[in-house]
Parts: sequence; C-alpha cells; structure tokens
Amino acid sequence: MGGPLLLRDHAGVPVLPPVRPVRQGRGRAVVSGDEASGERLAARPAPAVGTLSTARARIIEALGEQGGLTRLVLAGALLAGALWALNGSPFLNLVGQACAVYAIASIGQSVLIGSAGQIALSGAAFMAIGAFVTGTLAGTPLETFPVPLVVCAVTGWLVGLLSGIPGLRFRGLYLLLSSLALQFMVTAITKNYQSEYHPAGLVVPPLHIGSLDVSAGRSLYAVLIAILAVVYLVVALTERTGIGLAWRSIRESEVAAAVSGVDVVRWKLYAFAASGSITAVAGSLLAYLVGRADYATYDLNLSIALITMIFIGGVRSRLGALTGAVVITALPYVLQLRLSGWLTELGLSANWYTENQSIANAGLFSLLFLLVVLFEPEGIEGLLGKAERLLRRAFGARRGGRPAES
Repeated sequence: MGGPLLLRDHAGVPVLPPVRPVRQGRGRAVVSGDEASGERLAARPAPAVGTLSTARARIIEALGEQGGLTRLVLAGALLAGALWALNGSPFLNLVGQACAVYAIASIGQSVLIGSAGQIALSGAAFMAIGAFVTGTLAGTPLETFPVPLVVCAVTGWLVGLLSGIPGLRFRGLYLLLSSLALQFMVTAITKNYQSEYHPAGLVVPPLHIGSLDVSAGRSLYAVLIAILAVVYLVVALTERTGIGLAWRSIRESEVAAAVSGVDVVRWKLYAFAASGSITAVAGSLLAYLVGRADYATYDLNLSIALITMIFIGGVRSRLGALTGAVVITALPYVLQLRLSGWLTELGLSANWYTENQSIANAGLFSLLFLLVVLFEPEGIEGLLGKAERLLRRAFGARRGGRPAES
C-alpha cells in the first residue's frame, strides 16, 4: 500500500515523480538533486541507539584524547574530597567552605592570567571590593540574597574594566606593577573607611535564602558548591566560544591576534572585567563565611596565594585552578593539625605555627611558587599529564602497537 504522499492517476496506479536527467559537467557527471539528497542521507552516520551508549561513547572518546585521563583523575579526586567534607565533621565542613570560596577566586584569576595571559597581583583587591560592598549593603533593602552578589559582580566588572586600561599600554613587569598599585590603593581606601566608620570591621549578616537559614554547616557548604559549579560552567562555556579563542590568541601573541582580526583592546578589557567580577563575588562569599569584612584579610599575601593556587594546579586549566585552590587552602589547616607534635620535638612552642601563621604561609606559598615555576610550569596537572603519557607508552608497548605520541 502506497504512502499518503504518493499521487495516483485515474486508474489508481501510483504516479512516481519524474526523474531529472543527469547533467554533464566538466569531466564529471553532475548528479541530480534527488540523487544527491539520497547520497547525503546515506553518508550520514547512524544515530546513537540510546542515551547511555552515547554517553559511554563520549566518555571513551574523552579518555582516548591526550590528557583525558588526567582530567578524569583530577575531577574524581576533587569530587571525592567535596563529598568527604560534606559528610564529615564541622571542621571538615569549614575547610570545604573555604576551599569553595577560594576556588571561585582562583577561577576568576585564571580567566585573566591563564586564558588571556595578563599577569596581575590584584586578586585580593577585588575580593576586598566584594567583601566591603556586601558589608555596606547590610541593613539596607539590598541585603537580601542574592542581591549583594549581583551588586558585587557589577562593581567588580566596572573596577576590572578600569584596571584593564593600563593593560592596553603595559605588558609583563609594568602591568604587574600597575596591578600592585591597584592593590595598595584598595587597601588604603578600605583601611581608612573601616577605621572611620567600622573600627572592628563591617559586620555581615548570616546568609539567608528567603526564610531558609543557610549561614553555617552543610547548608552553607551546599550553597557555596552550587555557586562554584555555576561559575565553573559559565567560564567553561565562555571559553568554548569565540571569546575564549580571542583570549587564547592574545595570550600567545597580541600582534598575531591583531593581524588575524581579533579586537585586542576589546577582549583584553573583557578579560580584566570578567576576572574582577568573579573575584569580587568570591570576596562577597568570604565575607558571608567569616561574618565580617576586615581590610587586613585582603592584603598582598592573599594576592600571592591566589597566584600560587593557579600555578600549582595548572595555569592554563580551570580544573588546575580548582586543584591549586584546594591544595593551598587546605594545606594550612593540615599543617596546623600536624605540626604541633613535630615542633615540640624540635624544642619549639607547639603553637609556633599558629602564632606566626601569616609569615609562615607567605614563605611556604612563595617557596611552592618558585618550585613550580622552576621545575614544573604546568603544575599538578602537568605532572599527572606526564604520568599519563608514560602509562600510554607502556600500555602501547605491551600491546605491541605504536605508543601514543607525547
């Protein structure tokens, strides 16, 4: 029985559409439209049978790529650590909350330093802006969450846009010095404002979402992880667009990017603004976590710590930035728990690290930064990548095939 689209003559016999003749081109046959359509349909790959098989195929394809196993290991370790902190003691919850906040800040800095290749030491300044804006909005109609986050994001965007203007003229060391000027300027402004109006620091009210209290414990941890996931996905999707391609082109060579048609001025300013916006949001969340905004928290040591997070994890990778943030944030807590016995054996006070934590952390972070820059510029992700290449070579040699290229 013919289909509903077949025409029939008066006798009921189906009438087929006329076949267009094959036109002869220059040295080759030009196929008619119907035949070409059939060939195109036949050439298309068959769709996947099921969603599960499609997901499995994508996972296998990702693992087959160079670096796929490294990313899987890092993502699995971070997820396991997050779940461990979520189901652990209140102390582990606190460590997990701090890791989530600084992970957001490190992603913001990785947009500027890792993606666009613009070195800066003003991360703590943008976190201070977010914290003080949040504290200033307390007691006003705008204190309802998430309004302070939106205000901090817009403020960080505008200040980041202004801080990017020197980046249009300076590069390298001079750009670094201009970012230091911003850091010292914000520190001076917040210090004077705090000493004049809030000597003990700006009090930030507990975090509430509507009538739900999420100011502490697992509820706050879940909120911070959710915000971190949103920031990560937004940055990941942005870097897959033409914006990310423009940033990478600027990072490799501004001259070559300009020659190829990239608007260098526009996208450099966009990188500064996006980085400032994300980092200011992290500062706002840190104020909610601590319950207070104090200028002394956002000093140059914090900017150095943010830079160290990026380089230790992997300067050109968002996953590396997350890894570095977890390592640098959790390391002082681990040392605080483990060093007391060792210090006693050395004849020092058991509270020496706690009493000198600021100086000790600055020295430790600087040492780690130097070691990474000298011996493994790609950080932890680079080390795992080398291990993955060795495994691929060994596996290829064992199977008798040619090992994967490094």
